[in-house]
Amino acid sequence: MTTPGSNLLKQALTVINPQFVTYYRAASRAINSIGQFVTTYAAGTVIRGSFQAVPRKLYMAYGLDLQKSYYTFYTLNDLIDIQRDVSNDQLVYNGLRYQVESDNDWFAQDGWKGVLCCYIAPGS
Repeated sequence: MTTPGSNLLKQALTVINPQFVTYYRAASRAINSIGQFVTTYAAGTVIRGSFQAVPRKLYMAYGLDLQKSYYTFYTLNDLIDIQRDVSNDQLVYNGLRYQVESDNDWFAQDGWKGVLCCYIAPGS
């Protein structure tokens, strides 16, 4: 039996092959000349986890936009999602860039997060 603090994701990543993504932490944001916030990202670092497509049949239940592509990335890292007055982190996986939209935060209790990511552009 597992208990809180046993880090189920860390255990799972010893059994399944992890995927590696390039992680871009939001470093700062400033207002540009037309009054929009522009985020600056730190240099990318490689992190591991499990990158999984969100089944399209769940888009309606989750209230997701059917015109976009969503994935869940389970990781041992503390990623930041979209919040009021806070810029979110981004990931590049398999040559595509994703924005971290929301999270399933078990980081403080169990050492992992599941983050909902939305495809935004080709990655680099």
